[in-house]
Amino acid sequence: MKSGERNVLWFVIAAVALIIGLTTYLELEHRKSDAGQQVVQLANEDLTTTSTGPGTAIIPKGINPDALPDPDTRGATLLVLYCAQCHELPTPLMHTAEEWQGVVKRMQERMQAGRGGMLSRVIMPPEKDWGILTQYVASHGQKAFDPGSVGDLETPAGRAFQTMCSICHAMPDPAQHTAKEWPRVVARMKSNMRSAQGELPDEETSKLVISYLQSHSH
Repeated sequence: MKSGERNVLWFVIAAVALIIGLTTYLELEHRKSDAGQQVVQLANEDLTTTSTGPGTAIIPKGINPDALPDPDTRGATLLVLYCAQCHELPTPLMHTAEEWQGVVKRMQERMQAGRGGMLSRVIMPPEKDWGILTQYVASHGQKAFDPGSVGDLETPAGRAFQTMCSICHAMPDPAQHTAKEWPRVVARMKSNMRSAQGELPDEETSKLVISYLQSHSH
């Protein structure tokens, strides 16, 4: 074989090897991307399936770590470190203390089960951190609301309260804030919904919600 022919042959072999390598790399990246999407989907399902509100279906996006309750505590730090690996940073107000117990347990089981697969690069919290994390979200969770404690949920204001206040988290107990505090709380929640690019309630609906919350506040 002549020198020129050998050079051409080596060039063809190198080109084929490069194409095979590139194809393999792209396939692996595609599989990793699909796995990542599955992680996010499963995590989102875990975070939303236990809420009792009729409209709870999304995790608010763009939660700033500084907006967390007691942001400088160990619990808040762990929430940011571990829970934002697979999905948006959740607010403790998504669930009640009782609900968070089950959510965190399922997250722990999910991470354990996926250690050798699509969660191989995820940092697994040690047992001590799981306890601190659970205590943090539970202590700052939504106060449980008992629908049976009120008799006006089917009024226009009551229906507006149920719809608007269960989109991103469990329905709040109106008694957890004073009548004076609720307008500011509702304004903050609307800001969170805007950050999540969710559909905002109109002014009339917002007034109905505030009126309902104030009528049952402490």
